[in-house]
Amino acid sequence: MAYLRGENRYQTTFSITCLDDFIDGNNSVRVIDAFVNMLDLKKNGFKMYDPKSPGQCPYDRKILLKLHLYGYMNGIRSSRKLETESSRNMEVMWLINKLTPDHGTISSFVKDNKDSFRSILKEFSLLLKGWGLIDGKLVAIDGTKLRANNSKKNYLTLELIDKKIEYIEKQIAEYMKELDNPCDDAINQAITEDINIEAIKEKIKIYEQKKEDHQNIQKDMKAKGIKQVSLADPDSRGMKNNGRGEICYNVQTAVDSKNCLIVDCEVVNDINDLNQLSNMSANAKKTLHKRKLTVVADTGYYNTQEIKKCIDGKIKVYIKKSKSNNQTGDDAYRKDKFTYIPEDDKYICPEGMELPFAEYSTKNNIRYKRYKGIQCLTCSKKSLCTKAKGGRNIQRLVDEDIIEKVLADTKINTTIYKQRRCIVEHPYGTIKRNLNYTYFLRRGLASVNAEAASIFVAYNLKRVINILSVQGICSYSAAKSHVVLIITSVMLTGCMY
Repeated sequence: MAYLRGENRYQTTFSITCLDDFIDGNNSVRVIDAFVNMLDLKKNGFKMYDPKSPGQCPYDRKILLKLHLYGYMNGIRSSRKLETESSRNMEVMWLINKLTPDHGTISSFVKDNKDSFRSILKEFSLLLKGWGLIDGKLVAIDGTKLRANNSKKNYLTLELIDKKIEYIEKQIAEYMKELDNPCDDAINQAITEDINIEAIKEKIKIYEQKKEDHQNIQKDMKAKGIKQVSLADPDSRGMKNNGRGEICYNVQTAVDSKNCLIVDCEVVNDINDLNQLSNMSANAKKTLHKRKLTVVADTGYYNTQEIKKCIDGKIKVYIKKSKSNNQTGDDAYRKDKFTYIPEDDKYICPEGMELPFAEYSTKNNIRYKRYKGIQCLTCSKKSLCTKAKGGRNIQRLVDEDIIEKVLADTKINTTIYKQRRCIVEHPYGTIKRNLNYTYFLRRGLASVNAEAASIFVAYNLKRVINILSVQGICSYSAAKSHVVLIITSVMLTGCMY
């Protein structure tokens, strides 16, 4: 039985065809092409070149953006790999008209426009809102850690430097001992003495230089008041990632609940999420041009100042407070077990004793009211409640009634709060498992922000293709001038509701 045979690669054929014949109507590159064609790159802050100016002809910025987005949609971030794809990949040839930009041009395009990619993501969010795929009724805020382009060998803390210096000093002492106690065998000593001594002296010199370098870094860290430093990517930080210590960035996202599409993102180097709630909520509200917004976040975002900023900015928050253990470790005497009586401005402890208002205090520019237990010294449960000799003290924010209302609303709307996980985990699962974006390729906060924005534009494109199909998106994009008019109208008028 004969095998299936293809065409003879040396057979000369004659056919009339074009690149478009090789690209299926449902190919995702058609979506990238349609999306980029409707963008105004100059308005989004991209560095543009006048095609009429003298000198070498530049590449159209849209061509380079199409290639860039194609790479992120297909897990290709390296500029050298994109250069290779442009000369062998039929999809890329179709997308950029068989142009072959070199890796330097591709890399420089991102470097020169790294502040503009977030603008593209925001404009895409507005476009999706116009298409009805984002409604802004509920936005979930969450963060994830992605590894930085900085190995653990190039990460130092004050404690780690002390250990390295200690190790170096031991090595130097060992080599010095070898110099002081040469080999007793006269014949072997005569043969190897010159070689060994010079080699040992060279190693001692190398270790002494390393010791000096580490001491200088340690001195600089103490002068600046910092506890850690990354040598390859100075903006990255040591963080806990899936239970392991890694050099990471903290990626913050605002995700719309309707179709799990990304509204906005921002990369920070804070090791936790405590100070990110109001910033991300305000960014989402501004991007979607909403007068009011409802956001949901997990306990990692619980920060009374941040919640207060959200409320002041007309942002409704559903969030839960993490349980904080009592000073003595007895949960029966945690602060939330004390009952506040607003009419008398006092607390009642679990044993029925009063803690009246005592004084105001200020900490980190936050104003508190302090309540002191005047009957604690006579209480038989004092040792279970507090370790303070003078009795139990409780601090209350001046605006804590606002925070209590937020917590009460969250408890009532538990069903809405439980949607948070389903909303935010979908994008992270896709970019990490399907696209394998578990680390950043670029270095520096501005560059990784551009990279994160590119990742989430690629995610949104893939998600929209699954929802509408390629042909559906192209039909939306067919009336290009109408779509651009909608976007411009939304951005200018605000279209708030």
